[in-house]
Amino acid sequence: MTSEMELARRQLRQMWELASVLNFLTAFEPVLEIKLKISAEEIETALIEPNDNLAQLHIMLLKGIPPVSKLLKDSNGWVIALSKKLEMWWPWVAEGNFPLTAKKGEEMSTYKALNPTTRLLILKALCEIRADQVDTISYINDETKNRTDSSAFRKEKLGGNGNEVSFWYDGNETIGHRLYKEVYQVESMSKVKVKKSISAITSHWETLATTFEEFHNFVDKFSSSQVKWEADVGKAVEAHAIPALQKIQRKKDMALKRQQREQRFVEGLKNLAVPRSCRIRRPVNYRCDDFDRAIKEAIDATNKRKATEDPTNETRPNEHGPRNETNSLDSSPASNSISSDATDSEIESDSPQGSNDDIDDTSDEVDEADPDEDGADSMKENSRLDHRPSDCRYSKRLAGVTGYAVPENTHIGAKNRLRQRPVVNAAAESCHS
Repeated sequence: MTSEMELARRQLRQMWELASVLNFLTAFEPVLEIKLKISAEEIETALIEPNDNLAQLHIMLLKGIPPVSKLLKDSNGWVIALSKKLEMWWPWVAEGNFPLTAKKGEEMSTYKALNPTTRLLILKALCEIRADQVDTISYINDETKNRTDSSAFRKEKLGGNGNEVSFWYDGNETIGHRLYKEVYQVESMSKVKVKKSISAITSHWETLATTFEEFHNFVDKFSSSQVKWEADVGKAVEAHAIPALQKIQRKKDMALKRQQREQRFVEGLKNLAVPRSCRIRRPVNYRCDDFDRAIKEAIDATNKRKATEDPTNETRPNEHGPRNETNSLDSSPASNSISSDATDSEIESDSPQGSNDDIDDTSDEVDEADPDEDGADSMKENSRLDHRPSDCRYSKRLAGVTGYAVPENTHIGAKNRLRQRPVVNAAAESCHS
């Protein structure tokens, strides 16, 4: 905050017009329907350096004074509407010449060139005009009938020593709480012609406290005073202002702690976050030779990985060699018949002695003739399946799969009898006969 702004703020706080404007905004808040939540410090800042808050405050007040000007819809039109509205009202609500007289189109530049104290006088005059409207007067009448306390509209002093010093307290949660001190001074004015002196009473306004710490210091100072009226003022401030300020201070402390927790949480997340490593990327190249080389490298890397994961891949082609031979044998009808006979002979030779009684003569003849026809194939099959269990039978169709055992579910004799098919269709011959 610059020294010029501090000086301008101190000058504003020494004017009773600022306290009057703040009291008007507090007392008539239901009528004004203030949607703009603005504090006293923000109003002071806007008066020193005009901003959007000051414009919204003037527009809100101008809309309650009929007729409502259409210039309020423009960004800087409120200054023109304010100049036209105050020009006719100024003699009744203020003293001196109207300060906002300007040529057409120069109203905004003229307003910004005014002193902060002059802008405060303009705002106070606008509040006076707004208080004289029908809705404001009706609100005062209704509230006066409903309540017996008139201090809501006519502020009473908090204490003092009589006619010299007075203390005033005003504020709410939105505007803020403030403690004022008013000092009366009597000045004598002499007239030469009459040769008589006329006394004039002037007052000096001062803002004593605006924060909880300043109020607390004031209470500590005046409560311990030996002067009775000062001690009474200290007790009055402690009873009226301190509870409300403590409530506001607790809310501020909770908001500050919440903000600090959120800040610590965000900082903790930043510390936990692991940044990405700086990777060096190769420049993109869309030529075909680079693309082919990349694919080849990927294929070689895949083959090397497969070779390291399964080192037995080199011996697998040799294991499937006999299967190819078997498949070639199974492709012809003659080989199918030979393989089936060889299977039967193997089943019969491996079966126990007790089971031969259930096999008929026809199946025995077939089984005895099978070793003479394909003895070589039977030897190959037996050499490949020499590790089979005694209670399982094997098929030549599955010879390519090493050690594939088929559990025996049926009797061997019943199997051979089922394979015997009739040579002549007796039913067909009976029909022809």
